[in-house]
Amino acid sequence: MSDAKRYLWQRHDEGPLDEVIMQFLAGEDIVLDRELFPFDIRATAAHVRGLARIGILGEEDCGQLVDLLEDLLREFHSGRFVLDGRYEDGHSAIELFLTERAGDLGAKVHTGRSRNDQVAVATRLYLKDRLRRLAELDGQIAMACLRKAERHAGLPMPGYTHLQRAVPSSVGLWMAAFAEAFTDDLVLARTAADLVDCSPLGTAAGYGVNLPLDRDGVARDLGFSRLQVNPMYAQNSRGKYEILALQAALHAMQDLRRLAWDLSLFTTAEFDFVVLPRQYTTGSSIMPNKSNPDVVEL
Repeated sequence: MSDAKRYLWQRHDEGPLDEVIMQFLAGEDIVLDRELFPFDIRATAAHVRGLARIGILGEEDCGQLVDLLEDLLREFHSGRFVLDGRYEDGHSAIELFLTERAGDLGAKVHTGRSRNDQVAVATRLYLKDRLRRLAELDGQIAMACLRKAERHAGLPMPGYTHLQRAVPSSVGLWMAAFAEAFTDDLVLARTAADLVDCSPLGTAAGYGVNLPLDRDGVARDLGFSRLQVNPMYAQNSRGKYEILALQAALHAMQDLRRLAWDLSLFTTAEFDFVVLPRQYTTGSSIMPNKSNPDVVEL
């Protein structure tokens, strides 16, 4: 790492940081920031438009910065801009991109904003997007299981306890259990998304800023349903909402694991209830008779 590398928070009269400290600060954060980067760019553009609405930026300057941010997003998606170890994080990469192309105007995007609320808002946007996708997948799986349950409602099937046949049952009951489970998972993902759906932007490092920021307007611009009002809680809730999203994913994964276990078990010759399509199975390099359910196992 070059000694010339500087950080947004580093004073200009300070010498370079110790190399060991710089390596520690670098870590793998930049890899994770690639996932947040498009959302960080989007939030920065909304913040710029908000600064224009309160007179911090002129209309022309606002338009120039927003256009540059759109250029950055296109270059990132196309691979022309690579977020790598040259940058401390996604935030500094955005500001460096803007200042290289617009000079001092580019640095104005940090007005009234801390990296604390900057990363918080990018994370919220990311979580909203992923929770929405999780809910959609939960719903698709639930409907697929329900269709199977309706199609085979009366098809007999043993009910097992402790891997031993216990009571008469049906394919309809088996599949409907997963339909109901994934419906619960859908509700949980949507509930988590509703709680995450609040904008922390404008709370800075936990105590707000002394500028009349248009927090409501920026929140609407970003598609949030409400503000996270208290600036201290905006920071204290970091980690809390992320854990909530992980819990929603975990519940879906638990049900997916149960379904995968049933499918892999019931495809064996000992049970022989299910036949998987060939495109979802693999063969063996030494046993041509094998048809392995690797997809559901993995």
